[in-house]
Amino acid sequence: MQLDRAFISRILVLALPVALQMLLQSALGMVDVVMVGHLGATALAAVGLAAKLHFLLLVLMSGLATSCSVLMAQYLGAKNFAACQRTLAIGLLVGVALMLPFALAAGLAAPIWMSWVNPDPEVIALAAQFMAITAPTLLCTQIIVIYEAGLRAQGSTGVPLLASAISILVNVVLNYGFIFGHWGLPALGVAGAALGTLIARAIHLVCIVTWIYRRHLGFNLSWTEFRRAIDPAEVRKFLRFSAPVLANFTFWGIGNTCYHAITGFAGTDALAARGVMVPMESAFFALFVGMASASAVLVGRALGADDHAEAWRIRQFFERLAVLLLVVFCSALWLARTPILQLFAPSPEIETLLTHAIGIFCALVWLKILHMLRIIGVLRAGGDVQFCLITDLIVMWGLGIPIYAIVVFGWSHNFVLLYSLMFVEDGLKFLPVLWRVKRGRWVNNLTRST
Repeated sequence: MQLDRAFISRILVLALPVALQMLLQSALGMVDVVMVGHLGATALAAVGLAAKLHFLLLVLMSGLATSCSVLMAQYLGAKNFAACQRTLAIGLLVGVALMLPFALAAGLAAPIWMSWVNPDPEVIALAAQFMAITAPTLLCTQIIVIYEAGLRAQGSTGVPLLASAISILVNVVLNYGFIFGHWGLPALGVAGAALGTLIARAIHLVCIVTWIYRRHLGFNLSWTEFRRAIDPAEVRKFLRFSAPVLANFTFWGIGNTCYHAITGFAGTDALAARGVMVPMESAFFALFVGMASASAVLVGRALGADDHAEAWRIRQFFERLAVLLLVVFCSALWLARTPILQLFAPSPEIETLLTHAIGIFCALVWLKILHMLRIIGVLRAGGDVQFCLITDLIVMWGLGIPIYAIVVFGWSHNFVLLYSLMFVEDGLKFLPVLWRVKRGRWVNNLTRST
């Protein structure tokens, strides 16, 4: 496949900032693990559980942001910027309305509903404290991810990266101060980690919104534009496309959280080990998430411009690049496993569990990566969202989670076995997703129907 410099430049401009942003966020997660790990396994398990619940809601937010990004990329390909602005306004309004109930539940009732997902009262108390303090970050994050999705669809990836870097730096500094009581600050432990997160996310939102409204890049929407966006016909069009995406992200996110919650019934050590693996996995996935996002934008623009050959070319390039990078990254992670575990594992027992988990991850992660590229970067970019939803529902909820629950509650608490089972559904989805991509059912111009 012939590649010109302009093509490679477009990929690097879109993919690298997203990858770096994801890597920075993952690094923050690992710093949190290191800091909180000094407070003991219970604190580590509690923050890991709260982080998983935040992740679930972030998945829901990302579903809405993905819908916005796909539609805006295709509208840009069709050179219809007014429709991009309308999509952004609708996305922001729907996003705030969607996230407000969750913010209220996290802030006012966390001790009640968190007992449904973990049996340890000490873990519940600390995790509920973390959720209550960080509840306002849910609204901040929803607004941030939608604005960032719009900027990336437009090709402006540097500002989201810079704003994230500032936010993460503030978060690390404040966590260090508030968790341990440095620089005259109170030693708040888990509550200190939550407070640092809240302040940092508020700063992140201020950075993004200030830049957008000072630079006047077309996304500095006025109240009039927001009022115009509340058009029943236009909202219905938006929801007709975004509802399957939101449902897909929601059921996938709940299922992912179910794995984490069920792991809690295998013991605190297993939950703590899972808490260490989550940011480690996220750091590994960072570049590939950036690649999938870049693929979605480029494929969406090509489809919006009716350039089907270019869309196929982009898909093939990203898959071949992913395979090459997987070999390099998996080899590097396995070779570096000992110093990594010495840094993050809070006890020798958990270090042993994690050594085996990393081996399984390196052997099977290619299933998740290629699945991610095909779903996010190709099928959703072309609007083939119903297939993605149905496949995830059948495989995750019909097979993956039931098998995992049966093993935990009726057979074994062995963390290595349980971690292996987390890859079962990716194996089951691999061939159906590949078949769907090869058939080309994703080659759709959405600007003609939305």
